[in-house]
Amino acid sequence: MTIRTACRATVLCGLALLAAATCRPAAAQDDPAADMAAHPVRPPTVIWCSVPQGGALYVSDVTRLGTGSFMAARAYSGRFGRTVNARYGLHLGLEGNYCHQSAKRSTAAVARATQISRMAAQNVAIVSVGVF
Repeated sequence: MTIRTACRATVLCGLALLAAATCRPAAAQDDPAADMAAHPVRPPTVIWCSVPQGGALYVSDVTRLGTGSFMAARAYSGRFGRTVNARYGLHLGLEGNYCHQSAKRSTAAVARATQISRMAAQNVAIVSVGVF
């Protein structure tokens, strides 16, 4: 084996190792799981809705949404508005944000109870809409 052949073999092995270390397979580059890991889906959230209207506070029970997305919360808020309008003859805007989100059920229950107690101290009637 000559020196020229040995140098050529060394250079080729070095290039192969360099290429293997810096290149990822095409399947790994096109993997959507890598993008999803960078932007994770928000975990489920706890939500409750309320609206003071006409001397009464209309308040829902605390419930869990399947996702913590903004769109799911706004859809639930619109459903709350439609329910209050249908049951009590009010005219709430359906695009209003009447719901409050929290990560834990206990935190949401405390915030709901705090709002109810503040409104009750002002002699406002509390109307429970329940879960809808």
